[in-house]
Amino acid sequence: MIGTTMYRFTVSSMLVTTLLITGCSTQNAPGKSGEGGNVKKDPVELVVYHPFPADWPEEDFFKTFGDPIQKKFPHITLKFINSGKTQELITSGQKIDIVYASIGASQAHLLDWGLESDISPEIKKFNFDLSRLDPAMVDAARKVTGGKGIYGIPVYVPPSAIYYNKDLFDKFGVPYPKDGMTWDELFELSKKMTRNDSGTQYYGLGSSYGHLATMNQMSIPLVGPDKTATFDKDERWKTFVDNLIRFYRVPGFEVFKTGDLSESAERNRFFKNRNISMFLATTALHNEKEVQDMNFDIASFPVFKDAPQAGPQPYPAYFYITSQAEKRDDAFEAIAYLTSDEFQLKNVKDGKFLSALTNKSIRAQFGTENSLYKGKNVKALQPENYSLLGAYSKYTATASGELNTGIRDAIVNKKDTNTLLREAAERANKKIQELEAAAAAKK
Repeated sequence: MIGTTMYRFTVSSMLVTTLLITGCSTQNAPGKSGEGGNVKKDPVELVVYHPFPADWPEEDFFKTFGDPIQKKFPHITLKFINSGKTQELITSGQKIDIVYASIGASQAHLLDWGLESDISPEIKKFNFDLSRLDPAMVDAARKVTGGKGIYGIPVYVPPSAIYYNKDLFDKFGVPYPKDGMTWDELFELSKKMTRNDSGTQYYGLGSSYGHLATMNQMSIPLVGPDKTATFDKDERWKTFVDNLIRFYRVPGFEVFKTGDLSESAERNRFFKNRNISMFLATTALHNEKEVQDMNFDIASFPVFKDAPQAGPQPYPAYFYITSQAEKRDDAFEAIAYLTSDEFQLKNVKDGKFLSALTNKSIRAQFGTENSLYKGKNVKALQPENYSLLGAYSKYTATASGELNTGIRDAIVNKKDTNTLLREAAERANKKIQELEAAAAAKK
């Protein structure tokens, strides 16, 4: 998301017996013998690195992840680094045991630095049950390795859903969005909500569209096995782009310039300016600071008419054990605990995150102890079925960036889809070739 030296330390026969008896794969993470003084373990410090400091300030990380791990395993002390300066950390010699990153950030902050490490031996050793985790998220984790094992465990996933401002729908007398809408139905609704009222321009739909290609419901790979972009080769991209761009070509949207179409600008129009009636969210749960006093609710992610069961691909957050980790058993115990029913249920109830588990009972309790979600249609935050990752490439982010640049350009300059796709592929391929040449020069 390389050869790796695996480190082991001796485990007493008592611990082995305990693990065999308890069968730790079903409800909780492995390693319960560290509690209650049954087996005293030597103190261990594990360094956890997250590359986006604004997303997880240290205090928030420890409240959600760090403190529960340290309480569960008193011999473990966590050191949290969230500088976002991956290169500086690596070149300075800072050891990292665990990388915590989304699938989209895993290439730049794990794989590009040779920090990846197969945790299949630990999964087998602790009898960890991968079937408890969403199969699309596990499948994505395996594809990141190129079929060479699995580097990390998915812990949670952002929503894939439509947030909508009920006050705007009430203002214009338009029925609210509903679960199970097709993209065509959403488009018609967006047209109704795009209007000028008393000098104020309102818009139907905004989105974090920069992630929609990566998460596309058709499981189209962005880069093929030949390390070239697929935009000008796979006809499904035309369907994808035409479907998305039409929302931004409704009369009223023509005032937008390229800079107005960033994800942050889209998000601000919905949460801050409140002149967009619907926001297609894919990257984060939107908290009290953003929502404030908005009279909002949630509807499920739109589907294509000919594939009503196909949700978007997931965009999960993984906890990876790195190639630098020496206390691998302790690191595995720590990250595995984050998938336990105990840990997941508390955070799901508190509305902290959406579960990576298949357990529908836990998923159904999202936000039950958070007043922000009282009376909200929270079941819509996750699709019934995630689509599988089409393919993984180290150049996925490069290709996605060029496609999104092309989409913005096409919206503003009214460029046709075929030209957009051809030019995006040409730009992506040029960058891929440059990256390949640079990598070859280092060898």
